[in-house]
Amino acid sequence: MIKRLFALALLACTWAHAATPASEAQWIAAAQTAVAFGQAQGLPIELEVVSGDGLSGHTPVGIWSENGRCTLVVSAKDNPTAERVSTMVDPAVLDLFLTGAAIHEVGHCHRRLQGYPHNEKLLPVVAWIGPVKQWFTRRILTEEAYADMTEVAWLARYHPQQYDAVMQEIHKVRTRFREPKHDTLPWLEIAMATGPRDDGRDLFLLADMHLSRYR
Repeated sequence: MIKRLFALALLACTWAHAATPASEAQWIAAAQTAVAFGQAQGLPIELEVVSGDGLSGHTPVGIWSENGRCTLVVSAKDNPTAERVSTMVDPAVLDLFLTGAAIHEVGHCHRRLQGYPHNEKLLPVVAWIGPVKQWFTRRILTEEAYADMTEVAWLARYHPQQYDAVMQEIHKVRTRFREPKHDTLPWLEIAMATGPRDDGRDLFLLADMHLSRYR
């Protein structure tokens, strides 16, 4: 029994080290699906592809909003973060995970166009004030949770068969990069416990409902 467990552990380690990072083409394909989804919901959103310039910590997919429009930016090429994240994910659901990550950004787009604040930098003049810092962290966390819940609603509607597997990967990545402004684990864990629920209404409204389940 011990020998068998050791063999399985060794196999798992071998698989982890052999994991192949997602290609730029995979990230772009995921973003194209997300942009098409956003446009189908009536969002003025388009796609742009740039280089990651080798910058560690640079998000492979992000949203930019200006003048009532959104741009989903893919910067997976020469991006260590893109490689690091994608090699953490089970290859069996990698493409769906990448699309979900892009759908997360579409959720941000929707909120920004609805007038919700989205800046992630607190002015130094007030950054030292405890209550202000706590409020600011909570505001950013709310936006991150909403974007995650958009992804949850999308998975439940369009990929219920793979919902559990993808949610496990989202939870794993969120746990690995856990920090106060992006700690959406309480919302994710409720969504994992309740499974792929979908009542057919607008997905952004469903994201709001998921968001309200934990405060």
